[in-house]
Amino acid sequence: MEESNLQTRKFDYTWIIIGVCFLMVMISLGFCSSGRTLYLTAITGALGISRGAFALNDTFRYVTTTIVNLYFGRLVYRFGTKKLICTGFVCLIAFALLNTIATNVYMFYFASILLGLGLSWTGTTMVGAIINRWCTKNKGTITGATLAANGIGGAIAVQILSPIIFQEGNPFGYRTSYLLVSAILAVTLVLIVVFYREKPKGCAESDNVVPAKKRRARGTGWVGMEYGEAIRKPYFYVALLSMFLTGMALQGLSGIAVPHMYDIGLDIGFVALLTSITSVVLTGSKFVTGFLYDRFGMRISMNICFVCSFVSLFGLIALTNSPTGQVVAFVRGIAGAFALPLETVMLPLFASELFGNKAFEKVVGVFVSASCAGFALGSPFGNFCFDIFGDYTIAFLIFGVMMIFVTVSMQFVLSTANRDRKKIVNTQNETLPVVAEAERV
Repeated sequence: MEESNLQTRKFDYTWIIIGVCFLMVMISLGFCSSGRTLYLTAITGALGISRGAFALNDTFRYVTTTIVNLYFGRLVYRFGTKKLICTGFVCLIAFALLNTIATNVYMFYFASILLGLGLSWTGTTMVGAIINRWCTKNKGTITGATLAANGIGGAIAVQILSPIIFQEGNPFGYRTSYLLVSAILAVTLVLIVVFYREKPKGCAESDNVVPAKKRRARGTGWVGMEYGEAIRKPYFYVALLSMFLTGMALQGLSGIAVPHMYDIGLDIGFVALLTSITSVVLTGSKFVTGFLYDRFGMRISMNICFVCSFVSLFGLIALTNSPTGQVVAFVRGIAGAFALPLETVMLPLFASELFGNKAFEKVVGVFVSASCAGFALGSPFGNFCFDIFGDYTIAFLIFGVMMIFVTVSMQFVLSTANRDRKKIVNTQNETLPVVAEAERV
């Protein structure tokens, strides 16, 4: 009997699913998203395209992701996660191949639409849905560790792809790079087809999570409410607005932080080193944020991220070209890395914490859509302020006001949602003895 139990634990397929998710994020986000900045100068230089026109690629990508994620729950219900993941990888392969033959900016725009489709079904939203379905505890830690694969994949992609893109004497090295990316995506797709399972064994089609004998308050989720009930709650829309403003403010700050440091005269080498360090810290911050959620709950982990966002913001405002300024820049970079999980790891955790498992796929899809809509506006808005006022000060102040609103409003959202959660859980517990008695009769 003990030997049988040990074998069951040893071959728990949940760990295979987590490994598949880690690989999926590492390849899809790491090679297709994190390394995107490598191609800008190479492609615009080879084809004579203006950087401004080429930069609209990201707008097409984020708009596509915003629209698709609005229907994420319905798509999962109709097609299942495995078909969507496979379709996502097909879109990513098409994106990479199209970039190898594109000769004008419109072909790159269409490729970016394919990128948005692909990442909608292989990124944050999908990982949140899978972990919510397969894992019964420590969801925050597992979500953070899985999404940290983005940073690892990006670091590997830079080392592999940079020498290919910038081949001496070959301005079209980026095409060879995208061919390699398409091959890597194809191999990953085969592995997913072989190893990925739609649902745990013994989990009914209507179940969202693996049944658990006993649940803890944190990191396990709760039964939740139907989507129709969730959208009737006023705090649903306050949370939705908060996701949008958070995405806009944090992505906006990320997009203008490096240009601002250059503008005030900080050394280019120092800024490059700081950017690399921040990327490494960001990988760890996702895991740490998930762990904090499992250990201390939503309010503490959420507020730590909010505090870090303000440290990052005021650090940028206080930056000067001096030794002290370099210290401030370093602290700001580390703090910024611990603020960014608000737009990644925390989105599925918000959906689960506020509205539970019943409507999880729909809620997390809408939350990610709101965040991506913010992404699409954040950096352009910051640079628009620069064009008008000559620096980023006004942008910093506006982003600061946004984050103050989000920080305050989410305290009320969480408190109100917790009261509804207690009512639902208490009502369910009160009906269980009645149901059990009826079954015995």
